[in-house]
Amino acid sequence: MTDNNPKLYDLSRRKMLAGLGAVGLASVGAGLGTSAYFSDTESFSNNSLTAGTLDMSVSADVVAANQYWMDQGGLDISVVADSQEPVFGLQVDDIKPGDWAIVCFEISVGDNPGYVQVATENFAQSGGVNPEPEQAEEGDANNDADLGAALLTTVWQSYDDSGDRAGLSTLDPVFNNASDLLTIDYAEPDEDGVAGLDAHYTNAVEADGVLSGGYIVKDDTGVPMLVGSDSDGTDSEVADTYEFCLLLELPYEVGNEIQGDGISFDLVFETEQVRNNDTPFANQTNSTSQN
Repeated sequence: MTDNNPKLYDLSRRKMLAGLGAVGLASVGAGLGTSAYFSDTESFSNNSLTAGTLDMSVSADVVAANQYWMDQGGLDISVVADSQEPVFGLQVDDIKPGDWAIVCFEISVGDNPGYVQVATENFAQSGGVNPEPEQAEEGDANNDADLGAALLTTVWQSYDDSGDRAGLSTLDPVFNNASDLLTIDYAEPDEDGVAGLDAHYTNAVEADGVLSGGYIVKDDTGVPMLVGSDSDGTDSEVADTYEFCLLLELPYEVGNEIQGDGISFDLVFETEQVRNNDTPFANQTNSTSQN
């Protein structure tokens, strides 16, 4: 059979080839679209950040006392403050000249080392009852509150468990000016709290004057002490615990002017972390920097 229309034959053949070419390009494009890039994945899993803890515990023990306080069960007083609730402390209602007691405090800070600040709060004096002997001694009926100035409230750095005041050693230099080797005759204490030329027994009013602004516990060089535990237990500058003792004594020479008088106060212990803390307790308005 003879093709009577060669132009039509050529046109149809060109269209067919062009169509097949389009299909081929489409196939190539599809192949490029499904190919994968080189890739790799690494990961660090199970990440966890936990805030550290700083937990302070303070124990208070009456380690020695005169016979009156012994008879009142004073030696049985032993309390631990280790919660948010306040602990009721020493309460004595019938102090007379010659009475005395030694209260020792031990401070421990768990998990991390901390700075420790001791402060008095709510210090108050009361004239109480005003009997005739007190009025005669003071020369008027004003009923002054004199117990705070008469009651020796002396801070010592250590106690050797001797059972009496002879076990006290080293007056704290912040509260007292004394030699470490000072020998004190307790039988005849001076009414003003002065023993010899070198020592001064701090009275309750003077002690509050130091502590009311907050006192940061320091080492022998005057640097704030690190109390507690370090991460691996190898830091020699960190003390496991800190202990100090308080001698409360009403000297024999105190007369009738203190009859019926009273004092009351809170003793508050605080701690702050050592790490990243160049100025401990600086953000507290009641903090001071005693030497």
